Amino acid sequence: MTELFGQVNKLDPNKGLVTLRMSDDDLHTLQKYHATNQQQVLSVIASDDNEPTPKQRRFAFAILKDIWNSQVGGVWLETKETMREHFYTMYEYYYGLEYGEFSLSAETGKKSNTNEFINMLLDYTALHNIALSVKPLNELEPQEIAHWEYQCLMNRCCVICGKRPSDLHHLDTIGQGVDRRKTNHLKHRAVQLCRDHHQMAHSMGIETFLQREHLTGIKIDERIAEVHRLNTK
Repeated sequence: MTELFGQVNKLDPNKGLVTLRMSDDDLHTLQKYHATNQQQVLSVIASDDNEPTPKQRRFAFAILKDIWNSQVGGVWLETKETMREHFYTMYEYYYGLEYGEFSLSAETGKKSNTNEFINMLLDYTALHNIALSVKPLNELEPQEIAHWEYQCLMNRCCVICGKRPSDLHHLDTIGQGVDRRKTNHLKHRAVQLCRDHHQMAHSMGIETFLQREHLTGIKIDERIAEVHRLNTK
């Protein structure tokens, strides 16, 4: 059985028809099964505000797949399933849950826990320079984006694509003719961008770029300043 995700786009109870909006990958998978000329039966699980959304679950599984494909440190924990269980257990340990209590399933999982789990996975990928197949800014809940922005500044990876090398990009004007090496950088906003996205920000205009990517920037604190060797006096 393959788990696919879709968002209800149109519902016609009179005709018994449901139209789903699906990702390209999930749609291609469904087409592959449909090509066998066998009648397809789908199991549909509706989610409410307290359950992990299909988007959250899809993103979490995509990150886990990226971690497995990276094979950081060699082939570890034997299988994808044991690797996934490792991160489940890690989450339960750090957040004080009982063993086996955390789940990504629609039946027993929780939306808030899934957000925390996704953040933990993203922290891991940023720390270990693991390439992501899905852009976090397209998948994260709005309230979780700032956490990703901060981690990208701390781990020096692009907030858009996760690539290295990347550089801290100032969002606030420090002042014409002022030497940035000597100014106090604390409280100035910044984002971390690779060269390609840095050039894109300049060509589009920084405010347009920020709005398009749903970014607000992070105020530089002592930890960020230390990582980037910025003056704080």
